[in-house]
Amino acid sequence: MNAKHILYLVFPFAVGFVAQMFMKIPDTSYWFYIWLLCLASVFIFVKMILPYQEQKFNAINSIDYKGAMDEKNREEKPYTYIVGLHMVVFVGLIILYFTN
Repeated sequence: MNAKHILYLVFPFAVGFVAQMFMKIPDTSYWFYIWLLCLASVFIFVKMILPYQEQKFNAINSIDYKGAMDEKNREEKPYTYIVGLHMVVFVGLIILYFTN
């Protein structure tokens, strides 16, 4: 894991903390910002990170070679795990909201 992966991992939690400190909206908790930013994290993954990885290794090209796909999958795997964790937090917060 490198610095980009760690930055992407803590993005919703750090930005949520900063947003709560500066916005100070009454009746809005820290977890609401986390929920929104986890959703934004999935959007960033699908619209920015995946296309960048595909373009970087030219994996969509009709003349694809196995080495490019393997390298793309190796670099993409940590992002996939991180966005999976963000989705678990997102769904967990929805479940906690409706059970309370």
